[in-house]
Amino acid sequence: MSSTKTYVVGLSVCMSLLTACAQGEAGSNETNQDSTKTMTDGVGNEVTIPEEPERIVAPYLEDPLVTIGEEPVRQWAVQNGSSHQQYLEEFLGDTEFIDYELPLEALMEAEPDLVIVPDVSSLGSGEYEQYSQIAPTYVLGTEASEDWRTALTEIGTILDREDAAEEALNEYDSYVEEVKEQLGEHVGSDKVAAIWVTNGSYYIVAPDVASGAVLFEDLGLHPANAIANLPDEVEAHWNELSLEALAELDADYLFLISSDEGSADDLTTESVWSNIPAVEKDQVIEISEDSSWLYNGYQANRQTIEEVYTELIEKE
Repeated sequence: MSSTKTYVVGLSVCMSLLTACAQGEAGSNETNQDSTKTMTDGVGNEVTIPEEPERIVAPYLEDPLVTIGEEPVRQWAVQNGSSHQQYLEEFLGDTEFIDYELPLEALMEAEPDLVIVPDVSSLGSGEYEQYSQIAPTYVLGTEASEDWRTALTEIGTILDREDAAEEALNEYDSYVEEVKEQLGEHVGSDKVAAIWVTNGSYYIVAPDVASGAVLFEDLGLHPANAIANLPDEVEAHWNELSLEALAELDADYLFLISSDEGSADDLTTESVWSNIPAVEKDQVIEISEDSSWLYNGYQANRQTIEEVYTELIEKE
């Protein structure tokens, strides 16, 4: 009897331990579930977002990412880095490049725990399911990705950094109002244009995107005729400008972004150039192609405004 009793007691202890272990495992699973959240992305995918992801790949969304204090493990690039967002150098430094087509093998090598992309076309090397097998993949969608404010807010929500996103937006709006008021005093009703010279062609910025939105929507500057006369349905950020249209440009201030070596000097020798008011007034401002003017986002826009302020206010 003593032996039987001992066996029963031992069996009871074992069962209790197994029950406790099972409860512990259940509690562990519950904790893991609590440390993630599920969100529906811009194209309808249900995405499980890890808590405090440490290895984020967000090609062409590095601007909003660094704005809320997150650092990606890869940065967007074309042709092995020959073209990339150099205006973010202070944030990204020597962060490794990843091609704009987001090759699956390169993404696997990055070992991300979260991938965020602007739209489906950013997944250029495979299907969504292939990317989501590597890491949870969140697609902002075209509508969100084309509005830098919306993109910043949504990425802040994804990463539980809503306060940082809101703080950045408020700071940006305050800075815009400060500079806008001073520009009104210095520039007045003078007309402004931004032209990009690349591969021997000239492109004029649209008034509601990239640096055009900064100049004419945020800062309230007056667009030159070639910009003001662009059709409402134009979709391109930069639109080709003919020599005839260049000759008739009525810009008093001209920001010239040059991607062609010596193009600015070549341009000034052309007869069509001489009739532009900005040329006559010596108010042509050359901008490096490495600058923020070809991009969009909090950091890009902030740097563009700083350059406008320096050139149109501080130097006068």
